[in-house]
Amino acid sequence: MPYALELGLDDHAAAVVRRLWHDLEDEGIVHMARSGARPHVSVGIWDSLDRDAAEAELTRFAAEVAPLPTTLASVGFFPHVAVFLAPTVTSELLELQAGLHARFSRVGAAPWEHYRPGGWVPHCTLATDVTAEQFTRALEVARRVALPIACRLVEIGIVEFRPVKQLISRPLGRL
Repeated sequence: MPYALELGLDDHAAAVVRRLWHDLEDEGIVHMARSGARPHVSVGIWDSLDRDAAEAELTRFAAEVAPLPTTLASVGFFPHVAVFLAPTVTSELLELQAGLHARFSRVGAAPWEHYRPGGWVPHCTLATDVTAEQFTRALEVARRVALPIACRLVEIGIVEFRPVKQLISRPLGRL
């Protein structure tokens, strides 16, 4: 199973995302609400990782990096694949993601191509695994949210997925 490296949202933003997941579930779009995932911004996916080395690297990284202010500024989508909230792309966010990838290059195979620095589209998934009809409904639900949402990325974690299994999570810096 693949592994995802995720940045966790602060409590306020996470609550907004969870409400959206439940609104989507009411529309029959159930994957995220039932997945076991926490609201997050994915920063990388690998097909394999040395879990012990990854945990050690993640723990070091988390201690060195402060929580990152960001803004969930828009609704976006990957055509026929996913609907998401998009954080504002800042140099700090891109540097954090590139730094993670540089460090994690030592603990796993190459990351999935669309998560590599320079090609990554930061996103907080609202809906995925949807039919064409559900995709349209998901966009309708997502556009109801009051944007922008000022928040902070406050933790970093590794999950194994499908099904989602939280493996490790560490707070960023001192909260």
